[in-house]
Amino acid sequence: MEGMLEMEAQRLEEQLELERRQVRRNRLQLVSAVAQWIVLLSCLVYFGLGFLHPPTTPKSQWIEVAATDYVPKEKRINISWNRGTMNVRNLSIPIYCDGFYLVSLKGTIRAMSQRNASLSLKVYKRSDASILCVKVTEEVVDSVTVSEMRFKDEVYLEANRDANYKDLTLGLFLLTPRSDCLPDAYKM
Repeated sequence: MEGMLEMEAQRLEEQLELERRQVRRNRLQLVSAVAQWIVLLSCLVYFGLGFLHPPTTPKSQWIEVAATDYVPKEKRINISWNRGTMNVRNLSIPIYCDGFYLVSLKGTIRAMSQRNASLSLKVYKRSDASILCVKVTEEVVDSVTVSEMRFKDEVYLEANRDANYKDLTLGLFLLTPRSDCLPDAYKM
């Protein structure tokens, strides 16, 4: 009889231990599920706020400008805004974002004097720093390069002799993220 009582007590203890393990496991699963729901809710709130308040600045900086009919010798070429998110000021394009820019020069150009004279177009980012130099041997110009530019650089175009052009365009496209840009309020 005593043996049966001991066996019954041992069986009850094992059953009690089993129930304690199940309670611990259920509690752990409940805590884990609550943590997952909190993380999911946090993500939804974060993305929801991002869609409610989109950034006010454009995602990329770019401009395409067109030159006038006549290109004067060794002076800044008169360019006008064609399209894009950047501006033209004083015959140049001011740079407000540090980074790498794709520089594109395309069009048709012809020297006005001396038929076999060498004509070259230069794109500058500062008065002493040429970023693209194109020697025009044919009438068609089509050149592309990448250049690093900094805040306060000004991009402009010059020719070494008088010339006429047709559809001469200069394009700038910021290739790096806009993390190092001057805020829009300080650009004017």
